[in-house]
Amino acid sequence: MRFTVVGVGPGDPELVTLKALRAIKSADVVLTPYSPRGKFSVAERIVRESLPEVEVVPIAFPMLTDDAEREKFLIGELERIGAAWRGKESVVLPVIGDSALYATGSYLFSAWRKLVPALELSLVPGISAHQLAASRVGAFLAMGTDIFSVIPCTDDEGSVVSALLRADSAALYKPCVLKEALPGVVSKAGPWRRVVRIDRAGLEDEKIYEGAAALEAACEYLSILLLWRR
Repeated sequence: MRFTVVGVGPGDPELVTLKALRAIKSADVVLTPYSPRGKFSVAERIVRESLPEVEVVPIAFPMLTDDAEREKFLIGELERIGAAWRGKESVVLPVIGDSALYATGSYLFSAWRKLVPALELSLVPGISAHQLAASRVGAFLAMGTDIFSVIPCTDDEGSVVSALLRADSAALYKPCVLKEALPGVVSKAGPWRRVVRIDRAGLEDEKIYEGAAALEAACEYLSILLLWRR
């Protein structure tokens, strides 16, 4: 069986690639992630808007940081929906952004291999949130010899600062994790010529913050902070 993680872009249905749509339409099974609290994902919404005729199988993804607990939960979910995928040749999981960058599909693949050791993996790329965010504010991310860094704020503050110090421009994913510490982290690695935060990029309720407002404590999970040193 082949498991394909399909990047469907950051939220705007017009940014889904033709290859992604073909992969979803041709699959035997299409899984769509949702939170255990019953909230469907942006990826689910994109699939329903782009391919309303495709039947989907919801699978819960836990917001857990412990690897063992997360894997146990996902194995339980795979067992729960086993009738949908056992005996099939191809299963796809649409994910927001790109399939190879911070994609939840990596956790599911790891858990699935415990049940199906011969499971094969394919990745279909998609547009990442930082690409859309840069286009929304009309700015090039990097030019020439610039070092552009993609940094998760889920790491400790010191590691985030160290990574920023080596960058000419950067995209901070999930700045909401840093909360009130965000301004200090950015300042320690400064100075910065421009700072922009975009919440829910590409969605109807998208919001853009510049300068000091961008460094206010972010509470939106789908948030990204862009920084330019020069």
